[in-house]
Amino acid sequence: MILKIRNCNLIFIRILTYLLIKKNVNFATLFKKMTRNLLLLFNLLLFVNFTYSQDTLKDNKSHFVIEIEEQENRKTKLLQEGQLSSFFANTNLNILFGATQFFGDIKQWDNIPAFDKNQNFFEIKPSVEISLNKKINQLFSIQTSVIIGSFAGIKRVKIGSDYETHDPYFFYQGQGEYFQTDYKELDLQFLLDLSNASSFFSTNKNKHLTIYLKGGLGINVFNSVNRNLVSGDYIYSYGYEDENQFGGNIKKSIMQSPKETVYIIGLNTRYELNNKLSILLDATKRKVNSDFWDTHDNKSKEDNFNFYSLGVSYRIGGEIKEKEWRTPLESLERETQASTSNIEWLSGDSDNDGVSDAFDKELNTPMGVSVDGSGVSLDVDMDNIPDYLDSDPFSSRGAIVDGNGVEFDSDNDGISDSKDLESNTKIGSIVNQYGITVTISTSISNTEIYLPSIYFTSGSYFINSSNLRRIATIAMMMNNNPEIRLNVIGNTDKNGSTNSNQNLALKRSQEVINYLSENFGIEKNRFESSSNGENNNLATEITSPEFPNNNTLSEINRRVDFKIID
Repeated sequence: MILKIRNCNLIFIRILTYLLIKKNVNFATLFKKMTRNLLLLFNLLLFVNFTYSQDTLKDNKSHFVIEIEEQENRKTKLLQEGQLSSFFANTNLNILFGATQFFGDIKQWDNIPAFDKNQNFFEIKPSVEISLNKKINQLFSIQTSVIIGSFAGIKRVKIGSDYETHDPYFFYQGQGEYFQTDYKELDLQFLLDLSNASSFFSTNKNKHLTIYLKGGLGINVFNSVNRNLVSGDYIYSYGYEDENQFGGNIKKSIMQSPKETVYIIGLNTRYELNNKLSILLDATKRKVNSDFWDTHDNKSKEDNFNFYSLGVSYRIGGEIKEKEWRTPLESLERETQASTSNIEWLSGDSDNDGVSDAFDKELNTPMGVSVDGSGVSLDVDMDNIPDYLDSDPFSSRGAIVDGNGVEFDSDNDGISDSKDLESNTKIGSIVNQYGITVTISTSISNTEIYLPSIYFTSGSYFINSSNLRRIATIAMMMNNNPEIRLNVIGNTDKNGSTNSNQNLALKRSQEVINYLSENFGIEKNRFESSSNGENNNLATEITSPEFPNNNTLSEINRRVDFKIID
């Protein structure tokens, strides 16, 4: 991109230079040409910027676009695996059986439902519904239904404890009437998931139970006949071939039968048994804007019936579960819980080494051990033995060490093999810092003689096993050189008071003398005991408020040194 812009600028400069050096060009002409070239340059820059923007958009997709692509990829994978049909995804086949209850002009309001013994006629009639339901999103579904069935009604007047039949027609006076309508209906319904919608106000939700509010429109094709309640004689009909006083037996075809627009509203309850099968409980009211269903056209336009049904639902296509429906309150609650969990996870420190478990590469560090930023025990000399287990935490870089982190000393002169220039020194010889044998003389200073130091744990004067080789080296040197006398000098770190450190350093010196005398038979008069306290520290200490005694560098200061007495 930068290269393209630089090339454009170079072109512009060349054009401008060319115009300026032409002698026959006046300022007006020059201005016009400059303007024209500037416009060309501007268009060129727009083109370059557009190309760059397209590349940027490809590399910086929004979270929303990525989310949509992931969802589509998930659908594609399911399609490839044969688990999902693109057409039948989230689609259910429903079969319901139920009963209808009519409300209109011909209805026995005082005795619901009504039954007539003479005609063996019952107002409640059966119906069956077959439907396909497809889930659009977490709130809405669409459904198409086919219903076949009938509904009916009886009209009579109750007087006292007996029934006096009534018929509005003159020659049927006092006998009453009943009707039956057979219908076929095609519906289109929209369903609202009340369970998800109600979660705006409550977080309590049954994962298996879903309640829908549904509404829609339909086309109702019907054949309705009205008869005398007592005799059963024909009175009137719609949708019959012989619509006269003596007919009512031959229905018209579907195309010729009367049709009405139906308005539908109801509730649907779905209980999911498993991933495929559910139980349905459905209740709907169906109403028309006419008065023909019960054959009484009195312009009231109040004909309607209820359809109560029970059935099963089978998912015929695979299910693509979209993001779980959440209210803003649920989302905030989950985000808060997630943030809290993240904080707890990030703040967790099982080994109390000051490094979060999320970043700790050594989760079982012993209490009080110094670690680096990744929670790994410090290994100052990088010999793969952590300092808290290393008997010699300052071995040479790259030197071969034993299981305790101590460098090998083949000739036991106190100088490790990595530094020893004389690998076969005679046992008990006095050597310098390079492991070379030296002879004591007036010209040899203590700085030229190597004598290993003895190291101690914080606040202690006990000689541990890590010092045995060093003490043995001192003992062999003194036994091999009986004329030598040593000044044993105790030292401490800066933990504690000055007086207590002075006393502790002296105890360390005396303990080393006692150990050499008791275990190696060296006379005590060949030693002098002295104390530097905390005044001869070799390393600067970095103290910690939590673990003041746990500083690897402090071990260098907690020691006993040896000096040959002239």
